[in-house]
Amino acid sequence: MEIIKLFNALPGAFAQGLIWGIMAIGVYITYKVLDLADLTVDGTMATGGAVCIVMMLKGYPVGISLVAAFGAGLLAGLATGLLHTMMGIPAILSGILTQLGLYSINLRILGGKANQAISVDKYDLLVSLRWVKGVPFYKNTIFVTALFVVCIIAVLYWFFGTELGCSIRATGCNGNMSRAQGINTDVKIGRAHV
Repeated sequence: MEIIKLFNALPGAFAQGLIWGIMAIGVYITYKVLDLADLTVDGTMATGGAVCIVMMLKGYPVGISLVAAFGAGLLAGLATGLLHTMMGIPAILSGILTQLGLYSINLRILGGKANQAISVDKYDLLVSLRWVKGVPFYKNTIFVTALFVVCIIAVLYWFFGTELGCSIRATGCNGNMSRAQGINTDVKIGRAHV
């Protein structure tokens, strides 16, 4: 009897796993490609979610809300980068400081409440666990999320094949080799070295 409950719960868990996989890609890029210990990704997921939900509750369409959420994540990453480069704080500590600071910022974005609920009945959502079973394939949460993940992976594959992407990969892999190839890995910004 318990095995049936497990199989009934699998589609929702699989869809959520795909969504969390997007965050895992960000963690992989910072830890493995750039060889930089950065925990900002964990905090920016919640910040992006808070920005997206608040904008949707204010009446903005999903696309614009997602772009604003992406922008909020970029700003948080910029804050980590500035802490690391301008102030000379180690990368892992910069990420932790940004991540912890985002808890307060997320509460401010959400209007002082810890959570904002959004109903699939009132708002046009891209994914919902309600759309896992008994819906057309193009509305299925697993299909839509998998499509997003494939698109993100394709864009990243393309980017890391460009000249800039190759230089980023080389810098994370071996700084000495990067400098030998003419990539400036020792840019002085303030007192710190990048």
